[in-house]
Amino acid sequence: MNTKKILLLLTATLTLAQAAFASGVAGYPNDTFQADLTNKVSLQNGAKYFINYCAGCHSLQYQRYNRMFKDLDIDPEIGAKNLIFTGAKAVEQMHTGMSAAEGLKWFGQTPPDLSLTARAKSGAYIYNYLRGFYLDDTRPLGFNNSIFAGASMPNPLWELQGIQKPVYSEEKTCATVDGKETCETHSTLTGFDIVTPGILNKEDPAKNKEAYDQVVYDITNFLSYVSDPSALDRMRMGPWVLAFLAFLTMIFYLLKREYWRDIH
Repeated sequence: MNTKKILLLLTATLTLAQAAFASGVAGYPNDTFQADLTNKVSLQNGAKYFINYCAGCHSLQYQRYNRMFKDLDIDPEIGAKNLIFTGAKAVEQMHTGMSAAEGLKWFGQTPPDLSLTARAKSGAYIYNYLRGFYLDDTRPLGFNNSIFAGASMPNPLWELQGIQKPVYSEEKTCATVDGKETCETHSTLTGFDIVTPGILNKEDPAKNKEAYDQVVYDITNFLSYVSDPSALDRMRMGPWVLAFLAFLTMIFYLLKREYWRDIH
């Protein structure tokens, strides 16, 4: 391979890396995500969807129910009635009802705890991952994922999203080596086609996609909160801390002037 080809390869690799860094993931879809921890409605909806669709397999072992109720302005009685299905008390951690042995038996590996996933892999990863499931008959459970190829889990939100199949585009590249031209065809996933519509809006797939994207945003927003619950406290205390520092700076300035007045 000559120098020109090496430079072209490095340029292409750098471009792909920059695109993946900008969105937080590599692959399709690769949309950006920005958490909004001040949106209590979004966080409450995210908690509702997570408990109903994800908590059967995944735990949030570093989060407690009563802390979630307090932070998200959820009435404790309503929260205990609608968001605790394992028989746990509100002061307990949010463990799943499925044992590690059952997860290993059914999925080939124990479903991971998701408490810190938003910090470890970014909100963009979760947001795009939950939108990247598609039909794949070669997988044991019939689903694959465009963000995490070979994912062991099926799509937990399939009835909301609908069932989709991948759409690929083919690109042919040719290179001449030692006077002989060789060509290769590469397939790239560029989108999805809906096979079975989701229940959020069966009549209009475009509106169902928009509604589903909002559901996934709320779940991701909730997991972003779970990964750092103290962020809400910092956001609430931040303006008061800055005001205190400004007041303290003024006091120190006046004290400095008073101290140096007699010296000069």
